[in-house]
Amino acid sequence: MYGGMDVGGTKIESCLFDERFRPLERRRVDTACATYEELLDCIVGEARWLDARAGRAVGLGIGLPGLVDHATGRALTSNLPATGRPLREDLVVRLGRSVAMANDCKCFALSEANGGAGDGGETILGLILGTGVGGGVAHHGRLVLGHNDLPGELGHLGIPGRCVAAWGLPILPCGCGRVGCYETLVSGPGMARLAGRHGGTDRSPPEIARLARAGDEAMAATMRDWLGLLAELIHTAQCTIDMDCVVLGGGLSRIPEVAAMLASAYGALRMPGRPTRFASARFGDASGTRGAAMLLTRS
Repeated sequence: MYGGMDVGGTKIESCLFDERFRPLERRRVDTACATYEELLDCIVGEARWLDARAGRAVGLGIGLPGLVDHATGRALTSNLPATGRPLREDLVVRLGRSVAMANDCKCFALSEANGGAGDGGETILGLILGTGVGGGVAHHGRLVLGHNDLPGELGHLGIPGRCVAAWGLPILPCGCGRVGCYETLVSGPGMARLAGRHGGTDRSPPEIARLARAGDEAMAATMRDWLGLLAELIHTAQCTIDMDCVVLGGGLSRIPEVAAMLASAYGALRMPGRPTRFASARFGDASGTRGAAMLLTRS
């Protein structure tokens, strides 16, 4: 059996999996960790719960937001008190066993490349579209981590100047410290910003998508802008890693028919060659926890 844990700023989801990565037992608890020591205590407590459910100590894989230095085990996190701290090593000491750790979007990509919506593909891009925009790359079922854990961090590429000029887009500061990143306009809050340009103030992404389907011209224009920007982002990824499948996750991936709409928008501008397949995540919100458990054998 394997233990997988998805550690976020508001909740921790823990799940016990069998040898084929089928879920056996799962639970969520509030993170509620103001200090690094409290975060350690919380993760260790969840690890003990997994052990108790399994009847023995189980291998543990952890996904968390931010970048992970795989040489040192230190993390750069925006909403957990762990930046610069030896989180993996401290957990190893407390638990008395090895611990695998990776970015949560990387865990998502790993899960969907192995038995998920990207199964059977050679190079898979897992793209999370939610409050932020992030992703991971799997090649032949294994993660591509690179030198600095950056493959798949597409949200922090800059929007092309030709798009900004042609569509009159705002150039906005991003949480990463740069300006003009894709995340500022293709994330959930970004979609709401695009709606504001068309007069749809205070519209949530589900509302925008629903109104667009109902024939609202302003919200249909918003969806066209959003899909057009995402298609440009996919085009950049295609020219970089040439993936054969894009798997969508996160809250915006639940927009009805979003994978088909994105495939259509991308088809209008893609380079010649074999088409890229688009799909929504097979394991949904649980894919990150499943991928965290897979770090023990397939990272």
